[in-house]
Amino acid sequence: MTRWIFLGFLLIVGVLLASMARLQEKNDDIPYFLRYDSLAANSNPAIQLEVVSTEIPTEEQLEKLKKDHAAIWAHLNELYQHPNPKPSKERLTERFYMHLAKNYKEGPSGTIKRKDLSHSLQIQTWSRDGLSCNILDQEAQFRLEFPDGTTKNFTTKIAISLLFQGDNWRLDAIRFID
Repeated sequence: MTRWIFLGFLLIVGVLLASMARLQEKNDDIPYFLRYDSLAANSNPAIQLEVVSTEIPTEEQLEKLKKDHAAIWAHLNELYQHPNPKPSKERLTERFYMHLAKNYKEGPSGTIKRKDLSHSLQIQTWSRDGLSCNILDQEAQFRLEFPDGTTKNFTTKIAISLLFQGDNWRLDAIRFID
């Protein structure tokens, strides 16, 4: 009799485990480090770096910063035309992304395209652990392309705060100074 109770118990546990396995959702999301970022790959602005921080980053850190800075601006330019923040989620900190997502209203895309041409970066502060930095972009040059085919170039000064999260630098704050 005990044997039948034990076998019945094992059968019930087996059925429960099988049903739980079927109910489990499959996550088809590709990990971030395996995704191809076409926006970042097609962005190649001229970037000059100057370090005025008391903490000096290594050459590898500076190269990573240049690459990620170009990728961040590629995503910001895309956001300028198409205000949906979801494709840029991996280039923004969670706080910055949540602010954009909260204020996002679905609507038509803009007709003006923005492209960054060059940046003159001055690293004001670099953390000792290399996970945060504040940058002053002395001469950020942009080109606006209008629907009628005309273009307008402009230069501005921008203050940027970046955090290193995961495998890349993410935008935490930005302010256009002039």
